[in-house]
Amino acid sequence: MSDNIENHLTLTQKYTILLLSANNNQPITGKVWFQKELFLVSQNLPRLEDEAEFEGSLMGPFSENADAELDHLRIEGLVELDGKIKLTQKGQEVADRLKLKTSKETFEILSDMKSFINDLTEDEMLAFVYFSYPDMTLESIELDRIRERRAEIAVSLYRKRKVSIGKAAFIAGLSQEDFIRKARANGITIFSE
Repeated sequence: MSDNIENHLTLTQKYTILLLSANNNQPITGKVWFQKELFLVSQNLPRLEDEAEFEGSLMGPFSENADAELDHLRIEGLVELDGKIKLTQKGQEVADRLKLKTSKETFEILSDMKSFINDLTEDEMLAFVYFSYPDMTLESIELDRIRERRAEIAVSLYRKRKVSIGKAAFIAGLSQEDFIRKARANGITIFSE
């Protein structure tokens, strides 16, 4: 590929590079996090959703296309996968050029999704995605385990201020009042929203 490699990238590859460059090139925790972050981004960017073609899989939303594109970026020397996923120096240079062609709003979506998901535990991430997008859980091998722990996980998400009290109650499968009682019983301060 030429020096302007970004001109030959698919939309999924471009958004993958931009996602990896968000938040000062913070690495993505792992492939499951990558899939969920890109899935949430695609819910806000219809063109990406069309190209990535996410489907319900063993761990919830999964895109074979995104997985293949990530591997292609690794082969091209733009991305490193060593447990965590991060840009190489060459990948950072491509990201810098892509950022110049990306709207501030789009880059904020990428940054927000990465900030939201990247520091969650796997169970927190899965609970948020599973209960927010139940149509993506039909083949999940983790759904029953997550469902059993959903109230505990919702409390953790609320404690980290990742979700509102209403969203936490929804994830927990409780009324807002019951969730507040459960949170207080766990020593959680209820924040004014």
